[in-house]
Amino acid sequence: MGFTLVETLVSLVILSVAMIPILNLTAGTARVNSNLQDNLVAAGLVQEGIEVVRAIRDNNWFNDRAFDEGLAAGVYQVQWDSNSLLSLPGNPVLFVDNGIYTYSGSVPSKFRRTVTISKPNAGELMVVGAVTWIERSNNTKTLSAESHLFNWK
Repeated sequence: MGFTLVETLVSLVILSVAMIPILNLTAGTARVNSNLQDNLVAAGLVQEGIEVVRAIRDNNWFNDRAFDEGLAAGVYQVQWDSNSLLSLPGNPVLFVDNGIYTYSGSVPSKFRRTVTISKPNAGELMVVGAVTWIERSNNTKTLSAESHLFNWK
């Protein structure tokens, strides 16, 4: 009372057809997870860029300088441990070492960050942080945020 070759082949075909949606779902989940991780990292990098500019403004106040000293209108790169803006030669890629993103290092990341400062009127800085990267699907993605810093002191 064993299985015939035909019965075995039919059961293998049914099993294979049943596995295709499961494999597609698994691949789709991995793709979504990768996109979510990239968006999360980009959001952190955007926020970090804006926070560096805010810290420079605050340090100016603490040192009795004009709130916008060293914060001229323009496009810059910023680094988390810097207390000044860096000029932007060609929007270089960020490197990541031990989870810290810098402009020098050994492991290049997929992310590029800019911080744009404009002065809509006296006593106000408009800071736009933007991070761009290329997704797995070869689409360029950009995440940006805007903050207005005021001379309220």
